[in-house]
Amino acid sequence: MSQYVSLHLDAAANAVRQLLKQPVGTLLILLMLAVAMTLPLALYLGVQSSQAVVGKLNESPQITVYMELGADTGDTEAVKNLLAQDKRIQKNEFVSKQKGLQELQTSMGGQDLVSMLDENPLPDVFIVTPDPATPPEEMTALQKDLAELPMVEEAKLDTEWMQTLYQINDFAHKVFWFLAFTLGVAFVLVAHNTIRLQILSRKEEIEITKLLGAPASFIRRPFLYLAAWQSVLAVAVSLGLCAWLVNVSKLLVDQIFKPYGLNIEWRFFYFWEVLLVLAAVAALGIAGAWLATQQHLLGFKAKR
Repeated sequence: MSQYVSLHLDAAANAVRQLLKQPVGTLLILLMLAVAMTLPLALYLGVQSSQAVVGKLNESPQITVYMELGADTGDTEAVKNLLAQDKRIQKNEFVSKQKGLQELQTSMGGQDLVSMLDENPLPDVFIVTPDPATPPEEMTALQKDLAELPMVEEAKLDTEWMQTLYQINDFAHKVFWFLAFTLGVAFVLVAHNTIRLQILSRKEEIEITKLLGAPASFIRRPFLYLAAWQSVLAVAVSLGLCAWLVNVSKLLVDQIFKPYGLNIEWRFFYFWEVLLVLAAVAALGIAGAWLATQQHLLGFKAKR
């Protein structure tokens, strides 16, 4: 067991020495890998930071139901009963046309609008508050259903702009997963090509070792550790770039959304997220290195 651990420690140490032998080349590789990771990671931070804002917007969405001007007391009572029976609705408030006119007069400094108009031009209104857990799609469906109630002129979703924000948020999620997948594949290919070049530079050494009877695992091990070290260092550089990008863009994004009363609570990666990123990226790098070494070992067998 101690010999097995010693072999792995030697392989890990040799991988570090290989990286230090070519500092410029190593730095360029790390920057290339880090830049590829920074885009999806920064997008992930932006999406996660905006979740609190989206959640707050969904706390009390309201739909305003406008009755027709000719609706009488019986019509409003019928609509009120239908709203009370709808389980998608948390509560509803009735605002009569008389109360609406009084509020309008108050907002206009107490002017006597009744004497200026032949009749009250305002309709009866229901302020409907749906269940806060209602998703945007069901919110739109509820709005359409309310608009079709008898003697209802219009049903207007007061926070229609919230739908656009949800769509942007959903689009950002899809872009994140697309980038994570495509750049993950690219990371494997880059790791594969990098290790392949390392293998070609040590081709004779590897073939002699193979002829001496060394198993494939012995030959493969140092290249797997090399890929793992590259992945870990690339993640460290990428996290630094993400921190810089967030600090630079935070002020600009806050200036854009502050006039709308939106305060984005920016955050960085949690410790478990850093560990998850490290594990995922290291696994991708090791996969690329394994493919490169396996391809070379198979080629060596074919030549024999």
